[in-house]
Amino acid sequence: MILDPLMIMGIGPFPKMGIKGAALATIIAQFTVTVIFIYNSKTRELFKDLNIFQPLDKDYINTIFKLGLPTSLQTGLFALIAMVIAKIIAQWGPTPIAVQKVGTQIESISWMTAGGFSTAISAFVGQNYGAGKWDRIKEGYRRGLMIVGTIGIFATCLLIFGASPIFRLFIPYDKEALGIGIRYLRILGLCQFFMTIEIATQGAFNGLGRTIPPSLVGITFNTLRIPASLILSSTYLGLDGIWWSISASATLKGIVLPTWYILLLKKIPQLNNKRGANENDRIQERVFTDN
Repeated sequence: MILDPLMIMGIGPFPKMGIKGAALATIIAQFTVTVIFIYNSKTRELFKDLNIFQPLDKDYINTIFKLGLPTSLQTGLFALIAMVIAKIIAQWGPTPIAVQKVGTQIESISWMTAGGFSTAISAFVGQNYGAGKWDRIKEGYRRGLMIVGTIGIFATCLLIFGASPIFRLFIPYDKEALGIGIRYLRILGLCQFFMTIEIATQGAFNGLGRTIPPSLVGITFNTLRIPASLILSSTYLGLDGIWWSISASATLKGIVLPTWYILLLKKIPQLNNKRGANENDRIQERVFTDN
């Protein structure tokens, strides 16, 4: 964040490098963070015995692979889908591409904030799932939804009612870009509440060790953006049809995924109780046989 404007515009000791400056700033930042992590892994108590170069344990690798593969597929496919959507948008020229880039950064005020709370919800649910405290899981999820839902409502109001002044901060003089940007923010503003709910629920699923449901929902509805964009953009909606396809898919994800999670919460404790009862029966049977 600090190096970007300095290296792009050539402020202070840095020469003006434009887009190359942005790339270098990213590399320097990531390299610095990596060095700090390696240094802390050797000095902090938590990581003092950590050796990142030691042979890998197959059981750990299998578990990490099982949990991480669905999410990684979702992320990778999301990037591919975004490129296809960008190609569709490019039919209207370079201005809409630039507008979407700026609009996405503005919109990130909600989904990046919700992502932070999603991580907290994942940790909280995972801790209580291990302890079998289902009441705390349900209450923690409910409180988490209240927090991210409030963020989503705030973002909705901000993007819908403040679209014009917000976008003017970034592109003040181009009337075409300004008009497209205002419509983009207002259409995407409608889905902010549902999007934050979906992100929070994804964290709750991860806390239960079930990464497939959020990935399945995400991949399905993100993929549907492509045909929806093609169909809607061919109507009188034009370019706005693409924005509506993105907003609609995000809304559907925010409805389907929480519904799936709530149904799962009702089912898992019963399954665990049955397993526990069956295990107790087997233990008592062995004790009786031994005696």
